Amino acid sequence: MSQENVSLIQRVYEEYGRTGEVVRWALAWDVEWHTAADLPDTDVHRGIESVAAFVRDWPSAFEDFGAEVEEFIDIGDCVVVPLVLRGRVRGTDEAVAMRETHVWKLREAKVIEVREYRTREQALEAVGLRE
Repeated sequence: MSQENVSLIQRVYEEYGRTGEVVRWALAWDVEWHTAADLPDTDVHRGIESVAAFVRDWPSAFEDFGAEVEEFIDIGDCVVVPLVLRGRVRGTDEAVAMRETHVWKLREAKVIEVREYRTREQALEAVGLRE
């Protein structure tokens, strides 16, 4: 099942890269997206509609927004994805590059939870691994 989970999450990022929209078919109805704990507006988005709105609206502060995935790490029912989010702050020439690592938890080929971490190490520790 693990390789199937990795393939599914790869497809999620590919489709997001093409459309800028969350991939609804991959989400469980009760999915949760936990933003990084150190953000001033940290939050938990619950349900497909809330997650879809978050994924659609958050990047709207940027122009040329994109996510550069570094790798997909198979951890059984989780897929750990270190990446760099890039863009320009809308209306400025200020370029932004922010490292983040997403931990995608799956059950029965559906995403049930996504958690954001600042570093790969934090994410791996959260799933019970240490480098």
